[in-house]
Amino acid sequence: ITLRLLRTDVLRCEVGDDVPQLPRLRQARPSDEGGRGLYLVNRMARRWGATRLSTGKVVWFELAMP
Repeated sequence: ITLRLLRTDVLRCEVGDDVPQLPRLRQARPSDEGGRGLYLVNRMARRWGATRLSTGKVVWFELAMP
């Protein structure tokens, strides 16, 4: 897992791993132990996305700087 933070007029966070499957936004059930991360990113972030790489994927999001 890799983490990269870039600060310009926004804070961009990039998280990479070696799993090629892209995440999908879904509504977790109350009994689910996982599946809420991307939902939270979608609610809080200005923009977000995911890119498939030959070695896995990178999921990124941007937050407005105060």
